[in-house]
Amino acid sequence: MNRNSRARVHGTSLARCVASIAFLASVSTSFAQNQINSRYSISDMKALERSFVELADSVRPTVVAVRAYQVRAGKEADTRLKVPVSQGSGFIIDSNGFIATNMHVIDTAHVISVVLADGTAYDATVVQKDLRADLAVLSIDAKNLPAIRWGDAGKLRVNQWAFACGNPFGLANRTGQSSITYGVVSALGRDMTERIAEDTNMHYYGNLIETSAAINPGSSGGPLFNLDGEAIGVVTAIQTSTGVNEGLGFAIPIDSNTRVILDKLKRGEAVRYGYLGVGVDDVEPPTSARVSDMGRARGARITKVEPSNGPAALAGLHPDDVVIEFNGTPIENRDHLIRVVGFTAVGTEATLKYLRKRVERKTSITVGDRFGYLITDSGPQRDTLTK
Repeated sequence: MNRNSRARVHGTSLARCVASIAFLASVSTSFAQNQINSRYSISDMKALERSFVELADSVRPTVVAVRAYQVRAGKEADTRLKVPVSQGSGFIIDSNGFIATNMHVIDTAHVISVVLADGTAYDATVVQKDLRADLAVLSIDAKNLPAIRWGDAGKLRVNQWAFACGNPFGLANRTGQSSITYGVVSALGRDMTERIAEDTNMHYYGNLIETSAAINPGSSGGPLFNLDGEAIGVVTAIQTSTGVNEGLGFAIPIDSNTRVILDKLKRGEAVRYGYLGVGVDDVEPPTSARVSDMGRARGARITKVEPSNGPAALAGLHPDDVVIEFNGTPIENRDHLIRVVGFTAVGTEATLKYLRKRVERKTSITVGDRFGYLITDSGPQRDTLTK
């Protein structure tokens, strides 16, 4: 056999090999297609479509458009102008006219208008608002309204369906006909405080639900629903470089803590948050590896202790101490510590475990009142990053 014949034989073998691969690929594709066809027929897709339509029909009546106005002096003497300053969304949490929304939607308003899904407009009053959670409860003079059904964000899993309902760009300002978009739960536990908050002492945007459901300006304050039509979040923010939806939306999770906040606001009560008086950060290598080697949760590293008369200072905590447990709860990271402390009742005598130079220690600490320490007669203090 000469060189050329060997080449031809090699070429023939290669051709046979390629043909075999192509055949197997064809069989594999055909098999996969048959699997898809057997699992997802057109009737299945239509059934899913019907479920989406039925969900929209059931939840949209519980969603409202919110518009905020300021009253300003007109050009002529003794005249007043009602100037729109903000627009957003809200949802009915009680059939007797109580509506939840974001505080940032109505914070600067002198007059607030709410438009129901049937187009009826009402003047609304602020029952109470919460700066830290960015939540507010409004009241309108109406009864027998359709209220949302509560879900539990604590049961959510990544890639479950999610539906955002609200008033993007003010499209529902006149008619009350809210928009509804769908996507998935893209991630859980997102900490956006540093990205969103003007004052991290006073505002908290941690533990957020990230969703791919389209969210735009005006969607704030609207509900995020699950596939059962239960409210699992309060649409609050987007991550964008253009000012409009780019597929990254965020919602405050509706869990037991959020329900407590909304219940207090509905009763007109101010919400108090636990406070230690420390700056904290995530534990980074090599410290995190050392914490892990000791079989502990990752923890939260104290970066500073202030004020000097705060709970942490009085308990003897120092910068670079790593908090690994708070009142029996192992601490995962910075955001987790902030949440756990924040939802601990003010005045609680708590036990705190921490590492100092890899040696575990324990101390008692009296949980303070965040706003009691940070709000002065001149307003919120803005010169620290305490958590």
